[in-house]
Amino acid sequence: MSTRSTVLAVGAAAVLWVAVSGQQQEMKPKPGPGSGITNVTGDVRITNAPAVRASQDGEWRVAVENVPGVRITEVPSPGFLRSGYRYEITWPDGSNETVAVDSIAGNGWIEVERGRRWVNVSSARSIREAR
Repeated sequence: MSTRSTVLAVGAAAVLWVAVSGQQQEMKPKPGPGSGITNVTGDVRITNAPAVRASQDGEWRVAVENVPGVRITEVPSPGFLRSGYRYEITWPDGSNETVAVDSIAGNGWIEVERGRRWVNVSSARSIREAR
């Protein structure tokens, strides 16, 4: 008899737990307890607000301190590039481009397409000789 009583008690507890947890998640069509929306009405009064009298006093100075020195230097073109050769360039967005180098200038610039266009290879992800 005690096993049957235990099984009945556990079953009753399970049914009660399902009933209680189901009610907590129930949503009602209009605002109120259990709907997740509760209307609050009433007045809000703010008292004892101090008087504030703020004004500028004297000259204002704004300065930026501890700024490191910045030097702009020339970035050399990759040393392995040679005029008259073709290279496959992979750009930062993943696109590829094959170019024939006509001449090499400073700061990563190369002249391509028989002087019709200049390309800056300093931002390239990779450069390899095209076959």
